[in-house]
Amino acid sequence: MMILYGTSGLFLLLFQLIVWLPAPITSLNATSLIQAANNGDGKEARRIEKEDRASLQALERVTHRIRPGDTLGALLEPFALSGEEKLLWVRSIRQHFSPKRLRPGREIYFYLSANEDAGTNGNGHKSLQGLSLELDDDWILAWELGEREINFRKYERPYEAEILTASGTITDSLYQSGERAGLHPEILSQLVDIFGWDVNFQSDLRAGDSFRVLYERKHRAEGKKKEFFRVLAAELGTGNERHFAFYFEKEDGEGDYYNLQGKSLARAFLRYPVQFNRISSTFSHRRYHPILKVRRPHLGVDFVAARGTPVRAVGDGRVTYAGWKSGGYGRFIEIQHGATYKSRYAHLNGYAPSVGRGARVKKGQVIGYVGCSGRCTGSHLHFEMYKNHRYVNPLKFQLPREDRIEPPLLEVFETAKQLVMTQLVSTTGSKALQPSKADHWR
Repeated sequence: MMILYGTSGLFLLLFQLIVWLPAPITSLNATSLIQAANNGDGKEARRIEKEDRASLQALERVTHRIRPGDTLGALLEPFALSGEEKLLWVRSIRQHFSPKRLRPGREIYFYLSANEDAGTNGNGHKSLQGLSLELDDDWILAWELGEREINFRKYERPYEAEILTASGTITDSLYQSGERAGLHPEILSQLVDIFGWDVNFQSDLRAGDSFRVLYERKHRAEGKKKEFFRVLAAELGTGNERHFAFYFEKEDGEGDYYNLQGKSLARAFLRYPVQFNRISSTFSHRRYHPILKVRRPHLGVDFVAARGTPVRAVGDGRVTYAGWKSGGYGRFIEIQHGATYKSRYAHLNGYAPSVGRGARVKKGQVIGYVGCSGRCTGSHLHFEMYKNHRYVNPLKFQLPREDRIEPPLLEVFETAKQLVMTQLVSTTGSKALQPSKADHWR
């Protein structure tokens, strides 16, 4: 993964992707990189992981698709295990996996000794040396027979990863212009979150403004097609200003976006709670109401979005209300953020699972879905913010930046930033820089 790590002794690992050395893309945080550095350069740890994986893959594999009613005992029956051996396998599996989770349709793989003469159990059957099963779309559980016990491993499915770039000129909205440039909606949503506190996407963007983005796309070739995106660096030109963002991870493994000076672009809240098409009504003390036909205060912002679009909590907090609310709000959620702030979400189509009164939510967590419940003329989210029990304009209130890169890490950030900048500013159109199969096992 193309991450700028805050550890000066690991420049080679940090630069592998930036200068396109032929190295595997791995998802290691800075802490694990430091540990790997203490053991050489991390090659030993990766070698052990590959050997674990290869030791099973070298054996003959038998695939079984789980059927309704399958039990551990029945699945092990074909391998003519002794009672003691069967008990050992069952106990080892139960330590890490409940047989109740044997879902029909999932696959389980049995690994048998490849040499029939040296690896039989005396009954003409090849010996069971290991098994693995699909926990879900992301993880695989594996057990392998050792000298004295059965060893357990949990592996993440391998993924394919590629670093891509895209650029374009804004002719209407960022979303529409970005999609024409080939950007996935998730990348565009991330850009809005990254620059949301420095750029007002409703009023600051003009025709002729520009964007460039360097990002990572990961996907798995097997099973359900799932894609994961992360912006690595971006430039947004608005008028005579140029805004930059760089993804940087510190030693604790926590990543964030920083500007050219190493100041965080993040705030305690997201600026926008939903991926929207446009803003139909802004904060006003005298808005003409389209249904009531009178002028009255509109102390929030209306984000037009398709029915079912996920709505996110703008910050960490506790749900104080989740249900139908009179006054035209319809399905409604209210979240208390500490003692100072409160956010409110109205006209919802429904609520996310486990979101109810008293529930704790995290910034960016999906809490509901856009709809048109209550008094409204079309699918949208009505969003309000309170500060000290008073309404504030969600598009104009400001918060201090969360943090900045500490002086000891600034040199690392500056060096990495310059390398990324070289690639970013040379970006024209859309292209893939280096697709790669990731050797991503834990």
